Amino acid sequence: MLLTLFIIAIVLIAAMGIYCIAATHNMIRVLIALELLIKAVTLLLALAGTISKQMALAQSFIIALIIIEVVVTATGAGIAIAVHNKNGSLDMRKLTKIKG
Repeated sequence: MLLTLFIIAIVLIAAMGIYCIAATHNMIRVLIALELLIKAVTLLLALAGTISKQMALAQSFIIALIIIEVVVTATGAGIAIAVHNKNGSLDMRKLTKIKG
């Protein structure tokens, strides 16, 4: 029963993240949606470690994933700040005119 609830929670969190990425054009909301997807993967890793009885391996993967998540979020936030300073907006549809 608990396993089923855990799987349902993972699927719902991943679905929310995918919907938010598909439905919005705001860069900050896309970063938040990416965080939701990464949290779903983190829960999935914890579930897999619990089922396979290799929690130490799952914890090491989760720690590595958290480090990667922080780097991705910081990089995305930096890009969002630079885009806002350049365009005055965080709308991704306005990024077609940016050149290197």
